[in-house]
Amino acid sequence: MQVYKCFFRILKKQMGQIIMYLAIFLSLSIVVSLQGAENKGNEFEAETFSFSVFDEDNSPISKQMTAYLEQENERVEIKDDKTAIQDELYNRNTHCVLRIPKGFGESLKEGREKEISMTSIPGTVYGEMFEGKIDGYVMILRNYLRGGFEEQEAIQKAEKTLALEAEVELSSNQDTGVHSKLYYFFNYVPYIFLCICIVAITPILIVFRKKGICERIESSAYPAVKVNLFLCAGTVTAGIGLVILHCAIVAVLTRGDLFSDKGVWFVVNEICFTFVAISFVFFIGKLIGKQEILSMVANVAGLGMAFLGGVFVPLSMLGDGVIKIAHLIPAYWYIRAAEWVDSDLGSSKIELFEFYGVQLLFAAAFLCMGFAYSQKRGKSSATKMP
Repeated sequence: MQVYKCFFRILKKQMGQIIMYLAIFLSLSIVVSLQGAENKGNEFEAETFSFSVFDEDNSPISKQMTAYLEQENERVEIKDDKTAIQDELYNRNTHCVLRIPKGFGESLKEGREKEISMTSIPGTVYGEMFEGKIDGYVMILRNYLRGGFEEQEAIQKAEKTLALEAEVELSSNQDTGVHSKLYYFFNYVPYIFLCICIVAITPILIVFRKKGICERIESSAYPAVKVNLFLCAGTVTAGIGLVILHCAIVAVLTRGDLFSDKGVWFVVNEICFTFVAISFVFFIGKLIGKQEILSMVANVAGLGMAFLGGVFVPLSMLGDGVIKIAHLIPAYWYIRAAEWVDSDLGSSKIELFEFYGVQLLFAAAFLCMGFAYSQKRGKSSATKMP
């Protein structure tokens, strides 16, 4: 138990860096979750603009075109005066003012078109938006008139054509980039957990690898197997403690959403990656002998996994080449599982368990590499002894 207690005495000295990375986690999670919730609530909303019309033509065609513009926008009556128009535009009481010239309808039937005068707020898209709508209406109506239809029949057919809408449906596996609030609190686990484990646990393993401490342990009655066993126990305990601390924070910030079905599977996914993180720490703890470079290693490993694995950049935005490389990174499988939990919880969980299993295989691989390097290093040291 002395090694186990010593493990946590050394770990206590790393609390400053642990708190720093937890603060980064809280900042990222809260900001992005609030932004994600806002986007989810306003994924698409048609915007209504106001406009004014001075119809000097007063023909069936001009009246129908005005009615078409009123379907998705608000018509505002204003005074036909240059100063009054400028005041209304400046005060944003209307966004665009149209003037339909006399003879507009007749010119359209004759195959020519009188230009509609348009005044809008400078530097905005209002004018272009109304111009696009007018051009679309005129083009469709002109085609019907050229096809030999009478004026009233052409107007009716143009109205039916403009009323047609395309039905758009997102498939269930389509990544819209919008996730639940709970998802964002688990999205950054690969980056945060990996960095915390590297800067907090690796120094402890380095301390127990120092020549003087190793010689003292070897000369004592304390078996080396027991030392390694307690070091592993301390590492696992620290990992579990980190999971518990993270879950407690999430439970408070999400007001109990953690205890839902999604929350349970998010936690299982987090535990799987925690084993990846502590196994990776065990591996690099055998390779690195200087504590001074741990921050650099944490940032390189953490940011590398975060950017390539889909933590900071959504997987849907990564190229095919990057995705192929990402398959070799455990963070990719963590994010795949997190996205699955957030969207497909009601379907078969076989794919989800596959994502969990791949993460655990990565953890086992890191452990094997660490033991292999440790054994090779031990043999090398024994060969050098006189």
